[in-house]
Amino acid sequence: MSTAATPARVLAAACTLLVVSLAAFAVGGELVGALTATALNVLVVITVLARLVRAEGRSRLPYALLLVGFAALIGVNWLWLATAAWGEGHSAPAGVHDVLLGMAYLFLLGAALLAIAPTIRRDPGSVLDASTLAVALASAAWGAEVAPALHAASAPTGDRVYAFLITMALSATTGIIVGVRFNRAVPRAGRASLVYFAIAVLVAVLANGLSSALVDPFTGVAPVWVDALWPITYVAAWAAVAHPAGPEAFQVGPLHVSRLSGRRLALLGGALIATPLIAVVRDLTGSYVEWLTGTLAHLVVVVLVLARVSQLASDHRDAEARLRVLADEDGLTGLPNRRAVDHHLEAAVARVEAGRAPGLVVSFIDLDGFKQINDTRGHAVGDELLVAVARRLARISRSRDGDMVGRLSGDEFIMIAVCDPAVASHGIDARIRGAFTEGFALTDGTVSIHASIGLATAQAGERCTVDSLLTQADHQMYADKRSKRSTVET
Repeated sequence: MSTAATPARVLAAACTLLVVSLAAFAVGGELVGALTATALNVLVVITVLARLVRAEGRSRLPYALLLVGFAALIGVNWLWLATAAWGEGHSAPAGVHDVLLGMAYLFLLGAALLAIAPTIRRDPGSVLDASTLAVALASAAWGAEVAPALHAASAPTGDRVYAFLITMALSATTGIIVGVRFNRAVPRAGRASLVYFAIAVLVAVLANGLSSALVDPFTGVAPVWVDALWPITYVAAWAAVAHPAGPEAFQVGPLHVSRLSGRRLALLGGALIATPLIAVVRDLTGSYVEWLTGTLAHLVVVVLVLARVSQLASDHRDAEARLRVLADEDGLTGLPNRRAVDHHLEAAVARVEAGRAPGLVVSFIDLDGFKQINDTRGHAVGDELLVAVARRLARISRSRDGDMVGRLSGDEFIMIAVCDPAVASHGIDARIRGAFTEGFALTDGTVSIHASIGLATAQAGERCTVDSLLTQADHQMYADKRSKRSTVET
């Protein structure tokens, strides 16, 4: 039987680790609990290190940040272990604990952002929505329960702000992971790893919040059962890293654009008013209100909502630009289509009539024998030939303001040049004919084809219309085609 990791084996191992660690917390004392958390943390570090050794490309840096973050958490657990083994008198200063914990969360947050940044760019809307709701929920819980509990325990302002920042950062991370999980930008196999990561971060948020909200005002210590949440965090983190499809969380799936539905809009509106509403209600009832952190939390939510509005506005502009391109662009060749050609030619005619342009040369180009190639070699080859012709005509067109190469329909192209016809018309005709002297290299071989060309001209100040120029060029093109047939028959 293969010993390779499978999703089922990872889940079974995670459940076993969880049961054993929770049992150790239940029957053992604080020392056993500290040892258990430290052992699980070491297991996560070993697993991350193994992934880092095998990682390639852009996934190496997130794994490296994870390694540093969990290594810092080992330091936090060793401080906990020292306190449990030798008492408060042998514990490290609180500042050391706070620095290690803050550094750990900073590196873990950086790893999460680096890992899923490409997928966020595929659909930022879902990620912003989930992050906004996560921060708003954490802010509401903070204002309603955690901040009053810290005030009752006479916690210093610096400690309250520190705990608040940790809670907000972890909540935002949870929202980001959940948003990426549900925006389908990550391949299906890699989503299980994101679920494990989301559980780990969510339980970490819960553990931090409960340890602050339930702290004893006299001893400054939270209930022992709150510490039992940390094994859940470590086991879920281990499962996320050990999952065989974990590296696929770094891959980017197909583009998925989420709509801002009425339900999402209502939730975002609720997120905006939740924190101020809780503060007002508590103030009216004479309860304690943490105005500093409440204001900070509300500002974060406002910024996230504004970012969502900005993202929607950007999507709207992009959609309008795409529609304009689709309206004026030939879908096969990418050249301007008949609609764009007509608009461009109308503007050019107006400039010529007003004497603001030296003149105009309109060249009709019709491929000779294209139908036979399309019928005998297939429509795919015919389409490929049309694209190749379009590219060659675009290359020979002058890159001047007012010049254009477009596709009218089927195998008919047009070249518009704003210039003096007496000087440039012969050279334009020669360049177009020269473009067909060499064959076109296609996927199934080289195809040789020629074109019939008709020119229509207008001098500066001459009155003309778009229809008259197109009709004249069309007649000249058919005259060129008849001349070729007469030559062949002769």
